[in-house]
Amino acid sequence: MIKKISGQFNRLRWQTKLVVSCSAALFLTFFLFSFLEYHIVSKWMMNREEIAINRTMSDITTFYNAKSNKPNRADIKNSQTFLRKMNDKDQLIRVYDHEGHILVSDKNGVFPVLEAAPIRKKVTQRVSIEGDEAFVARAPLKGNDFTGTVEIVRQLNNYRRMMGYLFWVMTIFGIAAIILSAISGYLLAKQLLKPVRDLAKAMKLIKESGFQERMNGYKQKDELTALTNVFNEMMDEIEKSFLLQKQFVEDASHELRTPVSILEGHLSLLNRWGKKDPAILDESLEASLQEVTRLKKLINDLLHITRAEHPRLSNDEKTDISATLHQLVKNLEIIHPTYNLFLEVDKKLPKIAISRQHMEQIMIILLDNAIQYSSNSKSIWITAELEEEAIIIHVVDRGIGIPSEHLAKVFNRFYRVDKARGRENGGTGLGLSIAHRLIKKYNGTISIQSQVGVGTKVKIVLPCTI
Repeated sequence: MIKKISGQFNRLRWQTKLVVSCSAALFLTFFLFSFLEYHIVSKWMMNREEIAINRTMSDITTFYNAKSNKPNRADIKNSQTFLRKMNDKDQLIRVYDHEGHILVSDKNGVFPVLEAAPIRKKVTQRVSIEGDEAFVARAPLKGNDFTGTVEIVRQLNNYRRMMGYLFWVMTIFGIAAIILSAISGYLLAKQLLKPVRDLAKAMKLIKESGFQERMNGYKQKDELTALTNVFNEMMDEIEKSFLLQKQFVEDASHELRTPVSILEGHLSLLNRWGKKDPAILDESLEASLQEVTRLKKLINDLLHITRAEHPRLSNDEKTDISATLHQLVKNLEIIHPTYNLFLEVDKKLPKIAISRQHMEQIMIILLDNAIQYSSNSKSIWITAELEEEAIIIHVVDRGIGIPSEHLAKVFNRFYRVDKARGRENGGTGLGLSIAHRLIKKYNGTISIQSQVGVGTKVKIVLPCTI
């Protein structure tokens, strides 16, 4: 049963759930409060009724016992006026002897009474007379040759009337409280769920119109406002990523189209008449092989940049930067004997948590660029030093330099300052982008300072602890 109710409740809308929850919580709170209040008032009024009847009994017995002589039958029969003064509405006062014969009585109201019951000691009790509740107080009375009982029957009409009023007041206020709680719960739920509805609306607009739609901000500082801000920030990142992806696809398509077009042209040439012309055959084959090599390099660079964007796998590999740089410079001097590579490394460089393969890949990209664009001044300086728990690496050349308006874009995919010259040199425009992403994986930074005709200085900062 409970599971069924819970299942039905869970299928309700959130706004309905909030309204029902608020109404139920307020109803239960009001019910418990009313229940306690009703019983406390009931007990208090019942005590008041009992105190009142006992006080009346005390006054009557004091009156009879205050006479100079003990009361006798004649005195009691002549006390009708006194009893009338002492009596209240819906109350009976009477005195009867030990045989149950009534000597004097005063009844104020119409209600049933009990038969006379002589007693020997004072007693007060709550009884039911033909369905009506009443308090009955009895006290013994002794006189000259006389033994009797004073009896007071007090109907609880005032008590019942007051409790009836209280019940109806509580019922009316309870119904009003439930209605008010439902209205307030509806308005509160509507206000609280407004950001959620706006979020759903924004998502729908994004689905229909694109990533430009955003949620409106709210002045209040609460959790839903924080949710709105996070959603907008997330959409900014998604839009940025989407635009970069779109740009990447366009650039990759453009870069692939050129060598594919060249290959297609040479193959068509060979198919038409180059099979029988050795000169055309050699030229076309050589050009095709160059374009295949360029395609192979472009595909490898795309693979490297994809891997660089993946989260770094946790490993304990540490690399000796000094040994890596010395080995790398030694290899490059063999490949480029006409270039002067000057290496200065701090002797106290510690090993840092970076893959040796990644470190070599980063340095090869930077040194290849320095060599490629330093044909006039063939001197390149590489330095590595320890500074404030970080290793600082500089690569400085005296090449052609980079115009200032291009410095902010050189880390973008496929970006080349001089597209024609870069393509002639076999560049894909992905090298610096790969280096930037690899360094970022290890919480490092890379920056470039350059001046046209003077040279370029690349700075890498790698923390010793990641």
